[in-house]
Amino acid sequence: MSSVIGAGAGYGMCRAALETGIALTAACTVVGAWAGASLFYNDDMNIHKAVFVDTLNTSPGKRSHVTWGSHTSGNWGSITVNRAYLVKGVKCSEYESVVSITRQWPLYGIQRENEFGVACQMPDGRWIIQ
Repeated sequence: MSSVIGAGAGYGMCRAALETGIALTAACTVVGAWAGASLFYNDDMNIHKAVFVDTLNTSPGKRSHVTWGSHTSGNWGSITVNRAYLVKGVKCSEYESVVSITRQWPLYGIQRENEFGVACQMPDGRWIIQ
């Protein structure tokens, strides 16, 4: 779906400038399709990052689990905070993060990432992954 939107946008932007050659218009449409697929991929990664930070901010100090899913793309992710603790007054959380994103044409394939780690919250509110 995103590649179709991107292809339409690419065609629309290039059509006026490229009316002299169908090959150039087709190339522009393919570039638009790639850009559209890339935008949807980035949107879902941004959703995962936002849910990840929100989960770290709101975890109760014990095991907690949150999932998200996109009805538009079918992509999903989950974040589990196994425990939270203080190190010299700094809140740290052991976490597991899973994100599964199906890349649409022309970025075919499923990208699934599992990550385990520790994130610590700095005094300014940012989280730093150790």
